[in-house]
Amino acid sequence: MANKKKRRQPPPKRPDVPTSGTITGFGAARGDMDSCVVKIDGSKAATILETDRVDLGLHLDMPLSSELGASIADRHEFRLARRASLQRIARKSRSTKDIRDFLRQRSHTTTIIDLVIDKLKTIGLLDDQKFADEAANSLARRTPASARFLEHRLRQHGISQDDAALAAKEAAGDPVEAAVKVAQKAMRSLRSCRADLLQQRLHGRLARRGFEYEVIQEAITRTLADWKE
Repeated sequence: MANKKKRRQPPPKRPDVPTSGTITGFGAARGDMDSCVVKIDGSKAATILETDRVDLGLHLDMPLSSELGASIADRHEFRLARRASLQRIARKSRSTKDIRDFLRQRSHTTTIIDLVIDKLKTIGLLDDQKFADEAANSLARRTPASARFLEHRLRQHGISQDDAALAAKEAAGDPVEAAVKVAQKAMRSLRSCRADLLQQRLHGRLARRGFEYEVIQEAITRTLADWKE
């Protein structure tokens, strides 16, 4: 049996900052006014946020140590992880787990991932309860389903059981009404089936959306009655 090709992992995001030498300059970071390039012994070593340069107290002719070099490398990686996370959140609301998994796939270190997540939570860009509410409502509009189904989908995003259950219950609304919507949509492709097969397939569709037996029966009865009128 042929060996499967292993997925190629992206290179680490930490630069190889020297552990000795002297800071000889700061340059502008292309396309990023909030960042600067740190030069060590005349060579570009890392790109960090201006606020991090101030926090580290970096200045020209400053001698480098192994500890300072590691801090500069950390700030470089933090900048990349933060920028990638902000871009991802700008496109679509994300949960903490979504961002953590995303940064792991980009080969960021656990320490930096935790720092970025803490920062995003502090400024209000990561809020799992808000994400759960928005995601549950959006999913319920696109795909009417039971609260149990919605809760399961939210849990896949790392939402806690309590938060997921609350958001799912509010978004799902009346279970029979939601089940009727699913059944009515399914009827468009199933109405040519014979009666026994029709009910069987409707039952299967509704069961896969997490509805209880009694709700399924009520929804099928109402849907079939509407189609006969």
